[in-house]
Formats: sequence, C-alpha cells, structure tokens
Amino acid sequence: MAFLRFTIALIIPSRNAVNFIPNLANRTLLQTQHPTHHYVIDSDSRDGSVELWREHGFSVLSIVQASFNHGGTRNLGARLAAEQGADILVFMTQDAIPANDRWLEELTAPILSSEVVATFGRQLPRPGASLLEQFSRYFNYPDTSRLRDESDIERLGVKAFFFSNVCSAVRADVFWEVGGFPEHVIMNEDMTLAAKLLRAGHKIKYVSESEVTHSHDYTLKQQFRRNFDVGAFFADAGQLLSGASVGGEGLRFVREQLRYVLRHGRADLIPLVIVEAAAKFSAFQLGKRHRFLPVPLKKKLSMHSYHWDQTKENA
Repeated sequence: MAFLRFTIALIIPSRNAVNFIPNLANRTLLQTQHPTHHYVIDSDSRDGSVELWREHGFSVLSIVQASFNHGGTRNLGARLAAEQGADILVFMTQDAIPANDRWLEELTAPILSSEVVATFGRQLPRPGASLLEQFSRYFNYPDTSRLRDESDIERLGVKAFFFSNVCSAVRADVFWEVGGFPEHVIMNEDMTLAAKLLRAGHKIKYVSESEVTHSHDYTLKQQFRRNFDVGAFFADAGQLLSGASVGGEGLRFVREQLRYVLRHGRADLIPLVIVEAAAKFSAFQLGKRHRFLPVPLKKKLSMHSYHWDQTKENA
C-alpha cells in the first residue's frame, strides 16, 4: 500500500489526566509530523480533564468507568478514526510525553515506507525514576531498532510479541483485518495485536528513534498485582501465543538487573531485586491458575479488579 496522501489518528484512553494534558498536548503540537485527528476516550474523569482535553483540540468520547477495557476502549477510538478514514492509528497513554519533535515522524515512517504495518517507540525513564525502574526501561527499550516477523517467534519466545501501546502505530486497514484489539482482555492487548499481526505474516518494528518519557515506580504490592494479571492473561491467551516461552526472559531480566545495580554501586538493592523477583514469579504463577480461584479473591489479587466483574457479565 503506497501512501501518497495519508491521515493519522491519535487515540488516547484517559482518566483524571489533568496533570499530563498540557505537556502532552503542547509536545504534540511541536511535532514535525502532526496527527490529523485527536481522540480521547475518557472514563468518568472528575478532575476537569475532559474540558481541558477539548480546550487543546481533542475530541472526547466519555464512557462509564465500569465499561473500560484495555482492548475494547481502544477499539472505540479506532472506530471513531475509521469514520474519518484515518490511514494510521497511533495509540498513546495519557502519561507518555514525546521526548522530542520527531517522535511521531519517526514512529510512522516505517509504516509510510511500507517496511512494516505496525511500530512501537522507545520509553525513557522519567527524571527522578528509581534505579530499578531506569533499568526496566533500558532493558525493555534499548537504543537499537529491531524488525520482527513470524520467523522470530521460535528464537525470541515471548519477546517476539513484545509491543507497547504506551506509544504505538498501526496501519488502519490491517488493524481491522486482524480484528483489532481483543474486546475483553485484562491487559496486554498490545501483545495480542502483535501476535495477530505476526501470525498473519506481517512485520512489526521497534523504533528506538521514536522516544517518549514514561515510567512507573511500582510498589511491591503493585508489582504483585500487576504480575497476577500478566499470569491471567497468559492463561487465557490460548493458541495465539503458543511456542512463546516466558521463563527464560524473566530469568535474564533478574540476572541483568543484579548486574546493573552492582555496576551503579548499589549492592544494598540486591535484597529488593530478589524479593521483587520472587513476588513477580509467585504472582504470575498464581495468575496462570486463576480459574481455580473465586472471583472475590481474584479481585483482591488483581491490579485490574474491574475485569473480573466484566468477565462474569460476558460469561
């Protein structure tokens, strides 16, 4: 597909984003490549952010918080973009801030050149991020771009499907050809989309030149709950992720993390690295066995507790 003239739709799920909107909106305006359409899907914000989004030129669709879903909500934005004939869908989170004025141009260039059908960008740690969070960003988002296709699944395992909607782009026609995001998924809707694309014979690319600032310093409890949800996701993923081993990548992360803290003279962080790794592993294994747990317990263990109510509704 040759792009002589094209339109780009920027899609952002949002809730109580008032602290992020001015910086994100202003950085978007400074881009060398501008979105043609700006869509926000807002989930019951109570901080005035809906009005602020609109002041900055974003179209806002409001939904009730109980109906939010990582995949389904983004599909809503994609449908709005389809009504305007958008060629490229760009997905961001409300707390991802473009690091320079070429973020969008770099992100979409491989799609416009027909090199790939989908891309995702590099995430840099926020100023003041903890050393462990800095490592997480640099480990998952290196400074070298990478192209992937279906042949990489056996070699890379689950890493072949790594894709992030914190900052991503996909050709709109192909997005709908593979069915978009899953409508009812606890998380990793982006990984599911990447798997669909690779299985369909398409290529995706990690574009290190497209940079946003984005990181979270999760507490140990938050890490546990997040990884419970990761385990639940893999338990429900089915054949789409078959052949993609997970364990080896987790061990490599911990090994490299230990080396990282030692290189920075922070041997005092070793106990935290070990405890955090144990919490992640146990939560992941528990999540993989969520079918044996009662819903009230799953809601307590989960970062996305609302998912289990939605699951009952769609059973």
